[in-house]
Amino acid sequence: MEQHPIYRNAIDAIQVGVEDFNQGSPPRLASAVRNLTAGILLLCKEKLRRLSPDDEILIWKQLVPSLDEAGEVVFAASGKTTVDVGEIIARFKSCKIEVDVELLTRITRIRNAVEHHFVAEPEQIRGAFADGLLFLSKFMPINLGVDPQDAIDEDAWATLVEQKEIEDRLRAECKASYSLLEWPEGMEEALEKEGCPECSSHLIRQLSPDNTSAFEAVWSCRACGHTQSNDAWVARILPAYFSGESFLAAKDGGVDPLDTCPECGESTYVHSAEICFACGFELGDPGECLVCGENLGLDDYGENLCSYHRHVAERERDR
Repeated sequence: MEQHPIYRNAIDAIQVGVEDFNQGSPPRLASAVRNLTAGILLLCKEKLRRLSPDDEILIWKQLVPSLDEAGEVVFAASGKTTVDVGEIIARFKSCKIEVDVELLTRITRIRNAVEHHFVAEPEQIRGAFADGLLFLSKFMPINLGVDPQDAIDEDAWATLVEQKEIEDRLRAECKASYSLLEWPEGMEEALEKEGCPECSSHLIRQLSPDNTSAFEAVWSCRACGHTQSNDAWVARILPAYFSGESFLAAKDGGVDPLDTCPECGESTYVHSAEICFACGFELGDPGECLVCGENLGLDDYGENLCSYHRHVAERERDR
């Protein structure tokens, strides 16, 4: 059966990415993750192409409605730009296509990080290849009807398997470095999901494995070497981790999941956990307003009046 150019180009890009990785020089390592990601996104577009009623319509970014000769609404592509990763995910969701969004997002995040950072060692991008193997193993049989091991060159597939095994071992070692930590709910998940704020690698370790307080931890990325204290690290990753919830809160007029901690001043107070992930501050029971009896909140910390009655008191004082 003849293969469509999108599919063939996808497989070729993945295999070239593996060749670049094996070559190992900094320019080829950067090219490796770009080619791997491009190949995976092309496979996603191949699925959208197969879903398209005609003219590969679902792979195009801009769709313009019009009426055909029978008066029926039809869509045509406008421009020459195809869908990006966010639009791929959105169209898969609307079409009820099974895809591991977290894996796809992690791979593209490493690709994006490579665009802004010099890549010197395989460790900085190995995670993308490990996640790439998982994504291909899940996506291709279900959505394209092919076993990736049969589609990809034997040597290239062996490299992907080898890199995943190495990455799994390193991630386990990193995880062991913080096995003794006492965490507030959700903090460990945030760190593991977001990884390094510099290169997006998930090879994150604690430099003092005997430490038991998450707030005293010093985090280091085994891939790029980036090291920061816990407060600085979480201040950088939490906005990304809560970005979806923050968007919905802004859209629907709800409460943002993150707030400024009155103790350390970082935007790391997590309302769902009722604790600051940077310093461990807990609001506890702030009491009630002395005037109206309303429960005081985070913004009222250290006060005995609610914001409204503080404003009234200040206005009266200035008269």
